[in-house]
Amino acid sequence: MRTALLLSALLLVVACSEPRKLPEIGETIPNLPVPPSAQLLSREGGEDALKLQFRSTLQPDEVAAYYRDVLSKAPWSLVNDARQPDGSIAMYAEQDGPPLWVTVRKADGAAGSIVDLAGAKVKKPRVAPAPASSPTPQ
Repeated sequence: MRTALLLSALLLVVACSEPRKLPEIGETIPNLPVPPSAQLLSREGGEDALKLQFRSTLQPDEVAAYYRDVLSKAPWSLVNDARQPDGSIAMYAEQDGPPLWVTVRKADGAAGSIVDLAGAKVKKPRVAPAPASSPTPQ
């Protein structure tokens, strides 16, 4: 019993310690619109989603204006743009492929902005075969 318990605990530790495989940027955020005057802070996600966090030297309203411009042009279509109760700006854009979620907020304790870009793999819908047509009675 004790050996089985130790073995189970060891398997749990090994399973939890394996790093998750992050998807490629092109799979989740193709046509990546990097914020102006920015540096990458972090990259996290799971198998089907990815979030990139940037720090920009520009103010949140300037970064939001940049994204409004970029996401209003092909291949993007800006679907939602809203100021949140906490003062951050959240945007959602679609394209022929993975959508993009953008959140822009004031950097804590410093000038500039924090920008989160998130995308997810798009599963292609399965196309059902067309129903067989039956002859029309005459």
